[in-house]
Amino acid sequence: MGNLGRCLLGVRAVALRQPGGAQAIPFKRALKCVRVLVDFNMMAQYRSHTPDTIVYMEEYLDQFHRMKDILLQFRVPKLTQAKVDTQRKEIQRQRGLMRERVATSQRRRMRDDDHDEEVELRMHMIHGESHFNFIKLNLLSHFCDHIRQFGNIPMYSTEIGELAHQTQIKEGWRQSNTMMPRTSSCIATVINMQSG
Repeated sequence: MGNLGRCLLGVRAVALRQPGGAQAIPFKRALKCVRVLVDFNMMAQYRSHTPDTIVYMEEYLDQFHRMKDILLQFRVPKLTQAKVDTQRKEIQRQRGLMRERVATSQRRRMRDDDHDEEVELRMHMIHGESHFNFIKLNLLSHFCDHIRQFGNIPMYSTEIGELAHQTQIKEGWRQSNTMMPRTSSCIATVINMQSG
């Protein structure tokens, strides 16, 4: 998971390395948002914790929650996107009727104003309907308390039990499969002996 986080941060850094003038600040915020989430994840993997490491984890999580709104526009549910598109089409239809009554010189200015208004309405609806309120993200807020009460998180991993369970199941399955041909050949021999 840690390696995946480092790769994700590196890929994002390369993808956002040459922002335009207006994109510089959002790109930096997006990179920082991902970086603090990766840092939180890396610290959660520690085998032992001190009060300082727990404070660092809380700070990383607080920073992520302050900056996560930069990622909201990429977490738009289909239903919200459909609402946004319907609203945009309705606004364009109403504006088109109004533009027909206006002089040509004013139409361009109205079109630019309408575009800005559409973008603002879209972002307002996306921020109102999209959210990060799902269980896996909420779970992160409980990590620090869990560490204070019970110790490090990897200690409670189920991987070891799962691996042992897989080995036991596979061994039993392999042995039962190796016995099956012998058993069926013995049954076939018995049937042949009885019929002959």
